[in-house]
Amino acid sequence: MTSSATDYIGMWYQARAKLGVDDRIDFMFVDRATGQRTSVILRHRDCDGVGGILVSARRVGMTPPAVPGGKQRTPPPFWRRWQSDPVGKQAQAPQWCHFEIAGEPSVEPLMQWLTEEQTAALYRYAENQKVSLNSLLLLALHRAVCATLMVRPQPGSWCFPVNMRNAVVIPSQEMNLSSAFYLTVCPQDQPGDIDQAIRANLKANVHWRFWHLARIGRFIGQRGVDWLCARMLNGKAHCGSFSSLGEWQMDFRSAGMAADTAFCCCGPGSPNHPVANGAMVVNGRLNLALRLHPSLGADAAVAQRCLQHWIKGLLEWI
Repeated sequence: MTSSATDYIGMWYQARAKLGVDDRIDFMFVDRATGQRTSVILRHRDCDGVGGILVSARRVGMTPPAVPGGKQRTPPPFWRRWQSDPVGKQAQAPQWCHFEIAGEPSVEPLMQWLTEEQTAALYRYAENQKVSLNSLLLLALHRAVCATLMVRPQPGSWCFPVNMRNAVVIPSQEMNLSSAFYLTVCPQDQPGDIDQAIRANLKANVHWRFWHLARIGRFIGQRGVDWLCARMLNGKAHCGSFSSLGEWQMDFRSAGMAADTAFCCCGPGSPNHPVANGAMVVNGRLNLALRLHPSLGADAAVAQRCLQHWIKGLLEWI
């Protein structure tokens, strides 16, 4: 399966930007001792999270890290890329709280991290439960969103990105090379429920369907994508896009930073995907980021409560 040098996925973010939806991604280096943050701001139309990590590393003078290897995936036969969704759970439109806030809506991403010991313990729990770390991260995030941002706990839909780098021929590591599928999460779900749903969607190749649909710009051009995006932007409401970027080894000292620098990235969100987030394991430590789209009307204190609830939910498993 080939991939054109044209960033067809990036066309959608360019179209959204024309409609006033920010496409910035913050890549944040934080000195854990002082709290000082160095941020590199990139545009999603130019790169996805993985590509942005490589670009931001060079921007700060750091030796770019190796992209984590993954199992090489053989593209399925074309007819198998159009199967029906394997999971029948239906999400409800999010019933967001109305926030009476004193400050401005939160626009800057918040960031926090677990210790190496806590991260290792979370991995052990996932292994004992025979689930992925992503299953724990997504379930804890949804429960945190229900507890701090919604009128009541409810099922919610999350966009679950899938890295396509091990399945397509890539002209550049730094462009948008992610597909996705949507996953409904219920607050009463268990980690095994989430893990099974993720595996079922991957097995059914739902991400391949989205990959082809998202690259329709090959045929209709930027003007066609702009027209479609304008009609889809106010479509079905979701909780957000779950952005987990896997495990990385980074040489922060090569940029003159502390060896134990914390690093994570976070997208901007949008009115119908308002909970932006990021999760990465860097040098053995889990780093988390969260940003709430201004459309929610929630300030930094609300965002902080949500982030802390997310962390608390993860720590309860260890």
